[in-house]
Amino acid sequence: MYGLLFGGIFAAVPAVLLAARLVWGRPPWWVIVALIVVVGWAAYFFAVVDHFEELYERVENTENPSQELLDQAYSDGGPLVFAAFFGWVVALIYAAPWFVLFLVATWLRRVIGSIRRGER
Repeated sequence: MYGLLFGGIFAAVPAVLLAARLVWGRPPWWVIVALIVVVGWAAYFFAVVDHFEELYERVENTENPSQELLDQAYSDGGPLVFAAFFGWVVALIYAAPWFVLFLVATWLRRVIGSIRRGER
């Protein structure tokens, strides 16, 4: 039910933080990385938990659930354990292209600024 909300938070955090850094020069880098790791991990973990809760609910509300649905709902917990221990890595990997876009944007801003000042 809340999986889409958590997915949206997961997706938006790096973009919002890096856009704030580009526009206002704040927050500091350590805050950006810490928030990406913590908020990204939490959002990823709760999205996975919500996914399994929805699967359990579908199993309970289905009179004769298929074997595939049962297998998905009652897996060994691998996805939950992965999300709990390595969700922060997923958040950093997702944020990596945003860091590249940030670097390109700052480079372009520097080039445009130097052109306006007549340095080039």
